[in-house]
Amino acid sequence: MQGRDPVRVIREALAKTLAGRIREGPGRKLVVECTGESIMFIEADAEVTLEQFGDAPQRPPFPCWEELLFEVPDSGGILNCPLLHIQVHIWLKNSYNI
Repeated sequence: MQGRDPVRVIREALAKTLAGRIREGPGRKLVVECTGESIMFIEADAEVTLEQFGDAPQRPPFPCWEELLFEVPDSGGILNCPLLHIQVHIWLKNSYNI
């Protein structure tokens, strides 16, 4: 991994897998339709360090999580959604969280 962008490595690895969408099949069964559509992958930069959050918990339930997470449009249900949503935060000082 040395010298490689971890975000790019994750994105490229996941783009080759999970390339489909959940659909409703016969008998209302859920099926994965291999559409070639990749997962939902979001890269977010933060102009802060994790230390700047102070004593706020850095594990769920995190009080500010909803402000940091991307909300997928039309994601109210499960049909036609990506099989997986990944969001990588890049904090100052090159720390990451997924």
